[in-house]
Amino acid sequence: MIKKILGIGFIVLFVGTIIWYYMTFVYVPKGEEFDIKFLNFDTLKVEGSPKEEKVEFTKHGLYTRTRFTKNGEKLYYKFDVMNDGTLDAVLKYDPIFTKTDMYFKKHISYKITYLDDTEVKAGDTLNAGETKTFKVVINYTQSDSPTQNSEFYESSSWLVYVRKKNRR
Repeated sequence: MIKKILGIGFIVLFVGTIIWYYMTFVYVPKGEEFDIKFLNFDTLKVEGSPKEEKVEFTKHGLYTRTRFTKNGEKLYYKFDVMNDGTLDAVLKYDPIFTKTDMYFKKHISYKITYLDDTEVKAGDTLNAGETKTFKVVINYTQSDSPTQNSEFYESSSWLVYVRKKNRR
């Protein structure tokens, strides 16, 4: 009997947590809109001679494919994130970086800040109608072995925004 009560209690708690999460972060009330856009990509500066093969926006951020050849090469990018909806948004996590090339994982550092070099962190808000400008720096620090011409560095930066919970 106690196992049944505990089992039912666990199920109620689990379902309640899912409903709370949905109502807090996913559900958009009728007449409201949640719309985050990545815009106005630009290369700010290039140090050295890296070759930008591909740079594009994804659903949550920036994807880059670059060929680095020398120690100390850097790329500086900037882009805007606009909240074109009617609901305030909040950054759910600190910026997330995925590096897909095993060789370059240990030779590349990736940093994202606001344009004024202020740190970007979870909990930062983007109010309805607001636009913020971000700066990305990709830095290559070569190991003892030289880079081969056929090797690329691929990465994505993720800025995951969710609906900001309004306290009433």
